[in-house]
Amino acid sequence: PGFGAVRVGQAPRFAPDYIQQDHVNAYSHQYNFTIQKELPGSLLLEAAYIANLSHKLGGVSVNINQTPLVNGRGPAAQSQAARPFPQFNNITLISPPWGNSTYHALNVKVEKRYSNGLNFLANYTWSKFLDDVEAGNEVAGGEGNGYTHISLRNLDKSYSGNDLRHRVIASSVYELPIGKGRSVNVDNAVANAIVGGWSLGVIAEMRSGAPWGAVELTNTTNTFSAAQRPNLSCDPALDSGRSRADYLAQYFNTSCFSAPGTGIFGTAARNVGFGPGFVGIDASVTKRWAITERYGLLFRTDVYNAPNRPNFASPAAVRGRGDFGRVNSTIGTGRLIQMSLRFEF
Repeated sequence: PGFGAVRVGQAPRFAPDYIQQDHVNAYSHQYNFTIQKELPGSLLLEAAYIANLSHKLGGVSVNINQTPLVNGRGPAAQSQAARPFPQFNNITLISPPWGNSTYHALNVKVEKRYSNGLNFLANYTWSKFLDDVEAGNEVAGGEGNGYTHISLRNLDKSYSGNDLRHRVIASSVYELPIGKGRSVNVDNAVANAIVGGWSLGVIAEMRSGAPWGAVELTNTTNTFSAAQRPNLSCDPALDSGRSRADYLAQYFNTSCFSAPGTGIFGTAARNVGFGPGFVGIDASVTKRWAITERYGLLFRTDVYNAPNRPNFASPAAVRGRGDFGRVNSTIGTGRLIQMSLRFEF
C-alpha cells in the first residue's frame, strides 16, 4: 500500500515507473576500410566501407504490465485482473537496455582543396540501417509503432527510422576571379567596386525517404500493449510517376492493410515502406569592399531552400483514421532570403 498498490479487484490508482537495478550501458563495435587517392588539380578521392554494430541500446520506455499471451494471442476481453501486477495501472520500465542495431555503408568522398579561389566537398553514402528499438529522435518512422507486446520483441526488428539509403551532401565556395589583383584584373576603382570581390557559396543535401510503419487506430489485442500493427497482404508501394495531387492524396496502397482481429497481432513489420525524399539547396552571394587595410564592408545574401521546393513528410499511417495513406505536411520552409551588411574592422 505504501507504493500505491490496491487489493486485487479494486480499481488501481497508481502507475509507477522505474529503472531496472542491473541497468547496463550500451556498447558498439565500429570498423571501416578506407582507400584514399590524390588526383591532379588538388583533388582527393576517398572510398570507405563503414560499419557500426551496437547492443544494449536504451529503448523507448515501455509498459511491462501487459497481459501475458496464450499461443501468441491476447484474450477475448481485456481484464485488469489478468495483468501480472493487477494492483497497478501501467508499470513503465524507463529506457530498457535491450536494443540492437546494425549499420553498413559505402561512403564516397571527393574533395578539392582551396586553390584558384575554389574549394568543394561532396559526399555520397549508400547504407542500410536496421534496429529493433525506436530512437528518441528519428528522421521518420511509424506513428507509435515501436513496440507491440513485450513478449513479441522478436517482431520489432526492422528498418531504422533513420535508415536513409542514399544521401548526397555537397558544399562549395567560389571566389570569382574578377577584381583587383585577381585573374581578371580590374584597375579602375569604380569598376572594381562594382564587379570585384564577389564570391558564391552553396550547400546542398539530397536524400532518399526515411521508413514509415503503420498501426491500428483501435488496439484490440486486449493486453494493455503499446500498439497493434495491421495485417499486410501486398507491397504497399505505388507508382512514383503519378501526379503530385495523386501522390499526396494516396502515397501508398491502403488496401494492402487490414485489421488483424481481436487478440491478434498483425503481420506488418515495424516499418514497411519509405517516405518522400528530400532536396535542400542553400546558396549565398557575398561582396566585399576594402575601405582601408583595417576597414571593410561585407554585403551578404543567403537564400535558404533556393529552388523553393516543397519537401513532404511521411504519410499518415494510422489505419482507421480518415487520413490513412495521405501526406499532410512538409518539412522545413519555403524559400527564405536574408540580406545583411556588415562593417568589419
